[in-house]
Amino acid sequence: MKFLISNDDGVYAPGLLALYQALSTIGEVTVVAPNNEQSGCASALSISTPLYMHQLDSGFVVVNGSPADCIYLALHELYRHTRFDCVITGINSGANLGQDVLFSGTFGAALTAQLFGIPAIATSLVGGGVKGKAQEQASHYRIAADEIVKLFTETPVLDICKNLPYHVLNVNIPDVDSANDIRGRKITSLGHSQIARPVHHMVDPRGRDAYWLSLRKRQHEMPLDSSPEPLLSQQAVLDAAGTASVPEMTDYQAITAGYVSLSPVRLHHTPAASLDKLAELAL
Repeated sequence: MKFLISNDDGVYAPGLLALYQALSTIGEVTVVAPNNEQSGCASALSISTPLYMHQLDSGFVVVNGSPADCIYLALHELYRHTRFDCVITGINSGANLGQDVLFSGTFGAALTAQLFGIPAIATSLVGGGVKGKAQEQASHYRIAADEIVKLFTETPVLDICKNLPYHVLNVNIPDVDSANDIRGRKITSLGHSQIARPVHHMVDPRGRDAYWLSLRKRQHEMPLDSSPEPLLSQQAVLDAAGTASVPEMTDYQAITAGYVSLSPVRLHHTPAASLDKLAELAL
């Protein structure tokens, strides 16, 4: 298998290195990543400034742009003669649950790949593995990366993704001390949680008003207005035992219960019900 990976935490992030090392055991891995942190940039592309790239001693390619820039540049120029089996982004430092995917650079890079027909998976470590020690942090990312490898070796996830055009599989992995603490995998729908304090206002040392945007959630998840539409069929099995499942919980609920959350997110779709509703307008 040939993998293209990127992230939004920058080329030196521990999650990217862990993902590269783990995937290298099952395939050929190419890394094209931003030169610094790009969290919250969604699928933004740099169209008013040029992009520059250089290769590190590790072989990783660094780009002075967004995660979406990295994927776009890799697919259409740097590796235009390579046919990648899958684009995987992450492992993000922190969760990408619910509506967070709309802002996530990790998800945005995967979205960019899928728009060009490449199966795409966005991966995140809930909590970011930050425990106060870099060594311990790295071990948490290795556990998460191993879970991604297991997903490929124990399930037909790649075949399923290839048959789900305009979908990104959004994967969130619990931040645990041992792989034994992960209870399994769940197919989930995106949850929804109110942002507790969207904007922080402060006054800087020169007396100027300053504003810091925040995505910090409330403690409890807000209920969805409607039940999730199952996007994976009963044949879309993602566990080693061959047990079929449909989404019965949200990504928040799965992570809280200790499961790896797998949320298929559909793009490029206009719901028929919405068309019917808007057709009532007198235009």
